[in-house]
Amino acid sequence: MYSQTVGNNLKKSFYISNVLLILLVLSCGQNSSEKEMNGSWREIENEHSTWHFYPDSLVLKLTGEPDEKTDWSANESQIEFEVETFEQNSAGKFIDTTNKILINYQLSDKKDSLYGTLKNNYGVHKFSMLKTENYNEYLNRKFGVEFTLPKSDSTELIKLDPIYGMKIFISSANNKLIGKTEFSNSLNNLENDIEKFKDKLGAYFGPKDWRIQKFYLSVYADKKITDSIITESLNVTTKSDFFINNDIPRPPSDTMAIKIYRIYDDGKNDNVDLKKAKRVKTIANTVYR
Repeated sequence: MYSQTVGNNLKKSFYISNVLLILLVLSCGQNSSEKEMNGSWREIENEHSTWHFYPDSLVLKLTGEPDEKTDWSANESQIEFEVETFEQNSAGKFIDTTNKILINYQLSDKKDSLYGTLKNNYGVHKFSMLKTENYNEYLNRKFGVEFTLPKSDSTELIKLDPIYGMKIFISSANNKLIGKTEFSNSLNNLENDIEKFKDKLGAYFGPKDWRIQKFYLSVYADKKITDSIITESLNVTTKSDFFINNDIPRPPSDTMAIKIYRIYDDGKNDNVDLKKAKRVKTIANTVYR
């Protein structure tokens, strides 16, 4: 039994040593610019798009889409790779094609922010990414609000469709409440910000689509912030001309509470679509004219 245990430990050590050696060889094959890129990045313009740079591959992840894995190379100002895609030819038939990507970029002094342009088969676009360990860190840096989400083993895991959730951030510093939305640097413009968010949904679904009314407030509040502070801070009344089934108007002065969900720490889960959250009491309302 003793010799078997020793043998198993030696095999395990040999396996780990081989893995470390392979990783070392792969890393040594990179230039200094490529080594700076290694890690997980998320696009600033599209939080659902993540880029994982490894010494031997680049893995692109987009919510709802299969992962795309490809080779890549970089120097101090450019990143290059190719992805396979499907396009329609003149006859309307889908054919395999190669989308060649060229990114002209600059890194921040801390090597954790990237800015530049991306050129592909469809043109040239502004492009930027943040290098972060997880989604919450990404939000911290993108919106400039430091928060640590509360933890709760009893909070159910609620699947919130992010397309309907307007992000709100609440924290505190020096005994002063700090609040922002994804549109404003304060909570003083909540009514206007909600209208902007509904307009964004309208541009996606159509200006009269009933799904616009499914919007909710998705609150990323620091663990020191109580639920009552969230409720008091989000006291807003919006007005709507929404028609039921795009035909029958709601009765005048009819109201509907605006849903508010507080987001909780979800450990290692980095899925934008699936967050641990609970409904918070609200005094926010939509009034129908």
